[in-house]
Amino acid sequence: MGSRQLIGCVGNMTTVQVVISGDSMWPTHKDGDSLEFTMLKDQKLSVGDLVLAPHPLKPRVQIVKRIAEMIGDSKLQLVGDNPDPLASEDSHNFGPVPKNSVIAYYR
Repeated sequence: MGSRQLIGCVGNMTTVQVVISGDSMWPTHKDGDSLEFTMLKDQKLSVGDLVLAPHPLKPRVQIVKRIAEMIGDSKLQLVGDNPDPLASEDSHNFGPVPKNSVIAYYR
């Protein structure tokens, strides 16, 4: 559910190295996998993108989830990839999240 991260810079684009923690993104990404996310500036997000965002109910925890749906211009439905509904704490539990809460994305 959570993630560990290291912030770095590659050329002019700022990136965040994120280590997946837990099984919510399995089978696509496993616990311990490292992904290089791009810090969100003016880029457009799309359904299917992975995003790094603060957990809405646990402010000290950051989550990696997939955008399942874009609700209007301001909210995102985020879900884990794990087919077991109990394996991911996501928008099924805490509802849509504000689009402006997204820190970074991965495509």
